Amino acid sequence: MTQPAARARSAVSAHPVTSAAIAIAMAADIFFVLYTPIYSTVTPKVGDWPFFYFYLLIFMPITSVALWLVILLQKRLERSRQDPAAASQESGMRP
Repeated sequence: MTQPAARARSAVSAHPVTSAAIAIAMAADIFFVLYTPIYSTVTPKVGDWPFFYFYLLIFMPITSVALWLVILLQKRLERSRQDPAAASQESGMRP
C-alpha cells in the first residue's frame, strides 16, 4: 500500500517561534519610530541639539541591525521550506 502524500506546511506554521520573532522585531521597529512622544522632547540636549535628533540618529543603526536580523530569519525560513533535511542538519538535528 502507498501512503498518502504529506501536506506541505507553510514556513510560518512550521516555525512559529521564528515567525513570531520576525513579527515582534518589525512591530517594535515601526512602533519606536512612529510613536513620537518617546522622543519629541526638547529638554535633554547635547550642545544645541535637542534629544529628537540624537534619538533618530541612534535609532537608524538599530533599525538597520533589526532589519538585517529579520532578513536572516526570513532566509532561514525559506531554506527550511525548500529543503527540510538541510535545515535540520544546519541546526544540529538529525532528520
